Amino acid sequence: MDENSGVLVGWTSQDLGSRLALKLETVRKTPPYDPEDLHTQFVFMDKNQAVQLGNYLFQVTGQTSPPTRIKSFFARIFS
Repeated sequence: MDENSGVLVGWTSQDLGSRLALKLETVRKTPPYDPEDLHTQFVFMDKNQAVQLGNYLFQVTGQTSPPTRIKSFFARIFS
């Protein structure tokens, strides 16, 4: 098995201004997991790449992205 392959079991992200750090956590065995079974990889991307990745994942899963919330009349006036 490729050393970089595994089942995704967790992720976090950190905003770095114009870029994003995505921390992916994977395992290569069935539960129960030991701490040494967890493999961590960091992926750095710009925000445009993050949007493209998100849209791609919505597309391949057949899901739709969350609807854009329209600001209320008062929110538009006072923002």
